[in-house]
Amino acid sequence: MDIQNAAKNIKVLFLDSDGVIFPNTVLMGAPFMAKSRSYYDGQGISLLRAIGIRIAIITNEKDQAADAIRTTVEKWNSLPSSKPQQSDGWEPIVLYEGCGGEQKSAAAEEFLASRGLSFSDAGFMGDDMVDVPLLRTVALPAAPASAERAIRDLCTFVAERNGGEGAIRDFTNMILAARNIDPFLLPAQ
Repeated sequence: MDIQNAAKNIKVLFLDSDGVIFPNTVLMGAPFMAKSRSYYDGQGISLLRAIGIRIAIITNEKDQAADAIRTTVEKWNSLPSSKPQQSDGWEPIVLYEGCGGEQKSAAAEEFLASRGLSFSDAGFMGDDMVDVPLLRTVALPAAPASAERAIRDLCTFVAERNGGEGAIRDFTNMILAARNIDPFLLPAQ
């Protein structure tokens, strides 16, 4: 499937955490580990959700190392438009922790099957070797500019920006353009 058709047809976007939502770095030495993320990416995720694309995050992180992504998903799921009691509210973002390699594909398959969808309905943005099995399976494999060269070469879409610095927003802008959707007509969250 070419990038335009895939962009028009995906119903689900799977995302890795470190290297995609967050830069692939961690600030150490304080009594905590600190990660940063881009608000452009958060808005990009909201825009995708506003057009009905489901979001699931599948990360190798677990336990305390997954605190940052857990907190971020809780924040995104608490947006006013995310409220499950609203009949037109956005579907909650789902988080899978402790999944690397083939486990990422298994988590994605579980998510898709529970919604009557298949890998041909999905895109995935990953940045390193642990993401390869799922990147090879989805209809629209994507990577941030900062991904390893081998990963960028594997992907149909490569963002102009780095992971944690707007790469997801680049992906969102490409999806909206392929679907001829004016982002100014979508709710800003």
